Amino acid sequence: MKKTKPPATWLLASYVYINYLIWGASIIIVSQFHEFFMELWQTDLKGISLVISMLGLGHLLTVLPAGWFSDHFSRKATLIIGICSNIIFLGGLLLSRNLALAAICSLLLGNANSFNDSSSYPLLTELFSDKATSMNSLVKASISLGQMILPLLIAGLHNAYLILPILGIGLIVLLIEVKLTSFTFVKKKAKKTQQSLVAKKQIKQPQVLIDGLGLVLLGFSLSFIFYMFSQYAPLFAEKVVGLTAVEAKTLISWYAFASLVSVFITALVVRKVHPFIVLVTYTFLAITALGVMLVKHNLLAAQIASVALGFFAAGGLWQIGLTVLTAYFPQKKGQVTGYYSFAAALTYFVGPLMSVFILDGSAQSLTNVFLLDLIVSTLGFALMLYLAWRCFKYRFL
Repeated sequence: MKKTKPPATWLLASYVYINYLIWGASIIIVSQFHEFFMELWQTDLKGISLVISMLGLGHLLTVLPAGWFSDHFSRKATLIIGICSNIIFLGGLLLSRNLALAAICSLLLGNANSFNDSSSYPLLTELFSDKATSMNSLVKASISLGQMILPLLIAGLHNAYLILPILGIGLIVLLIEVKLTSFTFVKKKAKKTQQSLVAKKQIKQPQVLIDGLGLVLLGFSLSFIFYMFSQYAPLFAEKVVGLTAVEAKTLISWYAFASLVSVFITALVVRKVHPFIVLVTYTFLAITALGVMLVKHNLLAAQIASVALGFFAAGGLWQIGLTVLTAYFPQKKGQVTGYYSFAAALTYFVGPLMSVFILDGSAQSLTNVFLLDLIVSTLGFALMLYLAWRCFKYRFL
């Protein structure tokens, strides 16, 4: 008879998902209340964009140290730092009265992102070694759920002075629960898993410079395909396909809905199918849909691409790649998570930067942006095939 997980295991997992739910709402709070914060900080939309961009910078600056901290100290301490950083961000938004202080608060939200990732993904992998991929994929669902709930809260309350404290209080309660909960059995569980891996005596172990670096680069390409689509799909639909602004914006709704549905379906699929089979199949279908959209400039093709990119690219594929990476290098889960997250964060900087040199407002320039997306994704897919071949040949998983 199969043994059930002790209640504490699922309790810790719930802490992770609640934390990401509130973090998911936090990362869009500035854009949702942009008019309120423009008046509070005496700035304009450019100032609001600057504050939002500091999130990415804060993540880039702290993601590697956070991974090291997680491995050398504890998942619990790392998670606590992430929660505290988010609390300070929420409080700081209301207390700050100028753009500089608001930007510093946004840096702290980026720090929260780094410490959340470096603690939570390794923690879930250690808690659920037999179904780590599906449990890690649910992080994406938590973030999406938070971003769906926040607009509903805003519609009901209409007041940042109420909503920000509600989110902050939720995190404070979570912080207290995390501090009062013992994580000691997690260490024993992780140590036992590592010992069994060492005892397995595989013919060949994953290599850092080939498999490790390859998967980190894969983290970049997997993020690139859906991030670029989510940012520029409405503009492409208007300029190239000829849709109205309202019709163009609905593409992102299709994309977001498909992404959320995919998280739950994919979480079930990866429990039955090898992670690399899911990675290869999903990526191939996403690239195919993107190619169809570039060739067929009509509403149906754009809608199909939106659903396909949401389901096959943005619905937890990145988390599957991370699970493979941490399974390859179990003794350094925090560090490799940091490297992988750094590559993804780089996407949010490199993608828009490259687009600046391509875009000129014309339909052709937008086509070229998605052509760039297709090229990067195809190169990533080629790398994925090579890594999958190595995985199956040497039986790494």
